[in-house]
Amino acid sequence: GTTALAAHQIMCTVGQLGFMIYYGMAAAVAVKVSNYHGKGDIPDIRRVANAGFNIIIVMALIASTGIYLVRNHLGHIFTDSDEVALLVAQIVIPFIIYQFGDGLQCNFSNALRGIADVKPVMRYAFIAYFVISLPVCYLLGFVLGLGLTGIWLSFLFGLTSAGIMFYLRFRSRTRRISQEE
Repeated sequence: GTTALAAHQIMCTVGQLGFMIYYGMAAAVAVKVSNYHGKGDIPDIRRVANAGFNIIIVMALIASTGIYLVRNHLGHIFTDSDEVALLVAQIVIPFIIYQFGDGLQCNFSNALRGIADVKPVMRYAFIAYFVISLPVCYLLGFVLGLGLTGIWLSFLFGLTSAGIMFYLRFRSRTRRISQEE
């Protein structure tokens, strides 16, 4: 319906702010990892990637705290509709929960770019977003009747599974690179 769509659009706008902050840090991680990769410095590659993720988590905690504190007023920044504002306040919780997964996938996909291991990223993203997240979205949002809240909860599964796959690939590749040297 129009109320759910309006609330969804508001949270997409708010979510883009978080993603852009994470992506800025993750892009810096890619540059530093690439620099250390060129030098063959595996310990610093891992150190930079892990430090980047830790910084992203701190950013997510700060941003999530602020968004949580203004959740009841957030919708009213964008609309006069009390119904939309109430629904925005409800989906703030799923939004906050998936910040860990969003930061994880953002950081380690960029760390993989830094070590020039980009082909698997597409495969893992397809698995995470289409094979895992899309069915969970349908299940939570429509089968279990959670509506927009269920749809936003499904983002947790897609982003976190992507992040875990990217992290495991990064760990595996950096291990293999250090053994080759």
